[in-house]
Amino acid sequence: MTICCQVVGSAPTRVPPGRIPVRASRFPSHSSGTADVVWKDVDVAHDVTTAVFDLDGTITDSQEGIVDSFRHALGVLDVTADDDAIRHQIGPPLVEGFAALGVPAGQLERAVTTYRSFFSETGIYRNRLYGGVPEMLGSLADAGIALALATSKLTEFAQRILEYFELAPMFAAVAGSTPDGRVLTKQAIVADALGRLDHTDAAATVVVGDRDQDMRAAVVHGLIPVGVTWGYGSVDELIAAGARHLVTSPPELVSLVLG
Repeated sequence: MTICCQVVGSAPTRVPPGRIPVRASRFPSHSSGTADVVWKDVDVAHDVTTAVFDLDGTITDSQEGIVDSFRHALGVLDVTADDDAIRHQIGPPLVEGFAALGVPAGQLERAVTTYRSFFSETGIYRNRLYGGVPEMLGSLADAGIALALATSKLTEFAQRILEYFELAPMFAAVAGSTPDGRVLTKQAIVADALGRLDHTDAAATVVVGDRDQDMRAAVVHGLIPVGVTWGYGSVDELIAAGARHLVTSPPELVSLVLG
């Protein structure tokens, strides 16, 4: 499957041969993407058999619960950070997020533990599905696409969220980080997700996510990186990290994968 894309600004642009312009929806306020047209190939061989999804910013809009959990942990540690800085840490491993927000190295473990305690009881339910996502997942599963989840959240939290939104039966594998930090990076988590599947063909596997780490993990494993523009990352971030296609809505993702 060959996918490529080019993002351009709003200035008049000649359509490249063999491509069509797709008018993108307005990006959410938390996205810094500025482009308003996404180019995609019109001749794509659709042979995808496996789709590995990110969770936060891709399946669920979990911003409220995550930001509240960060605020709680930072307050306990008497560290100050504004909401924009906190929102930028949605997606990466927690230890990296807290370090970027100014938590001293000696306090990182306490920060993560405090965050997870609050999130487990309260923040986890301050969450919602993006519109069209259940239908998107159902269409892919019904078509025989094997679905896996790869998230920086603890696997336990990810499973609870899928069950809360009644999505768990559609996923053949759920992989997340481990409490001991043994599995932490998105690259390692995607590898774990693939290991839980009868996975043999990297060229027929898409990784779908909203942040640079999702795209980079796909590239490292030789998978197809597909960026979504409705999450927390920007178009520029996704392209720079190696996204070979961008989708602006769940139905567009279904069209890309199923043809």
